[in-house]
Order: sequence, then C-alpha cells, then structure tokens
Amino acid sequence: MEKGNAIQAAAAKSHTLQLDNRRKAALTGVMEVLAFDENQVVLRTESGEVALMGEGLHVTRLMLEDGQLTVEGKVDSFFYSTPRKGSRLFRKGK
Repeated sequence: MEKGNAIQAAAAKSHTLQLDNRRKAALTGVMEVLAFDENQVVLRTESGEVALMGEGLHVTRLMLEDGQLTVEGKVDSFFYSTPRKGSRLFRKGK
C-alpha cells in the first residue's frame, strides 16, 4: 500500500465531533445518515451511532465519500451508542 493511501485509510477510520456555540456541529468519520428531521440527526460513524438532538436542525454539508457532515441549528444534546449486532439506536419507520 502506498504511503498516501495508508494515510487516507487511517484518516477514514477516525471520528471527530466539533460543536461550535451549540449552533454548528461538524463531524468526520460519518459512514451513513440513518435518520434526520428538524429535531434529530442520527448517524452511523466509525465510533458507533451518534444522535444529535435539538431544534431547527438541518444538514448543511454531507460528503459521505469523505465521511464529513455539518449540521446547523440549536443543538441541545448528543449521545453515542454502540449498537448490538442487528440493532440500531433508532429503528427506521418509528
């Protein structure tokens, strides 16, 4: 494996969450958006599932090929969950 590809692969496996003044959340290591509406955004990341809860939330940037996502709005809380095999933090259709 070339050095550049090794660095990219290592970066793809990392996850960060940066929250600015509870108004903007920038995440890396995002693999999938599981659900979203104006009150919650639920994601699958390299570190497990993440739920952002708040008001007026909207996704302003989504680049899954790079694992990046930005959410703006009022963020009240967030939490992580490591789902058991075959289960999810929030089930589709609820």
